Amino acid sequence: MKISVFYDHILQAAEQSGKAIPELLCMCRQSGIEGVEISLDALSENSKIPDMLREAGLTVSCIYAFYDMGNRDEEERSKRHIDMANRMGAGRILVVPGFLSSGESEKLQDCCESYERTAEFMEHNASVRKMTAGLCSIIMRANRKGIEVTVEDFDGRTSPLSRTNGVLWFLKNVPGLKFTLDMGNFAYSGENVTEAYELLGDYVAHVHCKDRGEEAKAPGGNNRGLRSVAVGEGYLPIGELVKRLQKTGYDGFFAIEHFDAPAQEDCIRRSAMFLQNLLKEKEENE
Repeated sequence: MKISVFYDHILQAAEQSGKAIPELLCMCRQSGIEGVEISLDALSENSKIPDMLREAGLTVSCIYAFYDMGNRDEEERSKRHIDMANRMGAGRILVVPGFLSSGESEKLQDCCESYERTAEFMEHNASVRKMTAGLCSIIMRANRKGIEVTVEDFDGRTSPLSRTNGVLWFLKNVPGLKFTLDMGNFAYSGENVTEAYELLGDYVAHVHCKDRGEEAKAPGGNNRGLRSVAVGEGYLPIGELVKRLQKTGYDGFFAIEHFDAPAQEDCIRRSAMFLQNLLKEKEENE
């Protein structure tokens, strides 16, 4: 098992604790973490990050970026994204392709329980067609450099990827597209992550381990709660999903994610320990 953590969590831990970023990066490595999830914008804006990661013995597990493919040509941004991943030795990127208008998203939400109705909406929506074209373009360019392109189940109503059937439609209709399973984001819409995994598991190329606590519900949602907690301390079946992924031969990163946790440094340590204990349990049972 390879464990990574969001670089944004390191930044927040530095703000909360007053500790220097290099010190916190070393803490991550000492906790068994091997890589970081980091945004294209962060890497583009701070040239010191690669050296800090290298000195701490950390790699880049994935580089993510937000796009607006439904409204504008994002070719130059996609080129920078792929070039940065190639330069940093990251084997995959995460693309958030764009968002729908509030009116469009409400129409999609009305269709989301049915794959057939979801597919009909997607096929006739101009923004979605532009997103699929943009994803096809970035995949062709990334494949030439051996980089996988992924999308995730996004926790926001205006994303066309906020529900299981929406994600499935993109994966079926964009050749070569892979899936970053975010274990905590299906909870945003009150969907069952285990049921979603049954439908989407064959496409998984990357994993975000995000747990949820039973507070801070999303407006209009039927979720149990979306509070940020350390991995393994919420109500989601993280351990079960990790074990299932390992049984299928998944050997990629498990990325710790808990944005806005009140004590990031401690949460990172506890999350890493939880995942490492799952690895020890697996080794003892073999």
